Amino acid sequence: FIITSMYHFFIARTEEPRAYLGLLMIIPLLIFLIQHIVICKKIEIPQFAIKKLKIAPLLLSIVLPIGLGLFVHTYFFLTNQGTFLFAEPKELLILLVLGLTITTISALIEEIIWRGYYHNRLRKIYSFRKTAFIIALIWSLWHFPIALLYKGYTNLIIGIISYLVILFFTSYLLSYLREGSGSIIPATFFHGLMNVFYFTDGVQIPLSLHTIELTKCIILSLFFIVIYIWKRFLNYSCILENLKMD
Repeated sequence: FIITSMYHFFIARTEEPRAYLGLLMIIPLLIFLIQHIVICKKIEIPQFAIKKLKIAPLLLSIVLPIGLGLFVHTYFFLTNQGTFLFAEPKELLILLVLGLTITTISALIEEIIWRGYYHNRLRKIYSFRKTAFIIALIWSLWHFPIALLYKGYTNLIIGIISYLVILFFTSYLLSYLREGSGSIIPATFFHGLMNVFYFTDGVQIPLSLHTIELTKCIILSLFFIVIYIWKRFLNYSCILENLKMD
């Protein structure tokens, strides 16, 4: 947090500060490496959870963020509030290629620490729910300066709260993918594609940014609630099946 604050202090004074925001993803990994070098501690690659996985969680991590982004886009389009992701359908392919390459590689640098190292360390002490909550809370607050300094909300309170809630639920979903697959790869693809298809501020849309953010916040919150209820229902069904077998 200290290094991140120092970084924001300097780039906020540049002409195009948002052009340097992508470098923030390197800071957690950089601090991790410096810490291990200083204390002469061996870096164990398995703790990053970079493992091979089945095709199902990988496809899920790709389809979900694209679906969420298209849902928001369709909502704005059908309600005559402009276009959110693209002005021309052919631009969708460009977004997909960008999401599967550059932004996913960038997300990997960040996920190595958040859903890799931190998740692994916390799971040795806490349950999955506590681990996911702790990481979601810290990860959201870590992004707070972005909402405060660079977003330019006309309604700062609604904009910041909406943005942080989106990040919180996104982190939970990333943790679900990490825990369920045992690898950070699905979380990496999900993160990279969310940056392109969901976190983008949109194009050709006349609404204020805080209104767009609030809409995305409501949609993602409802999606998360549905996923949570569905997961609880599956667990309840498994319990009933076990009772019948007994």
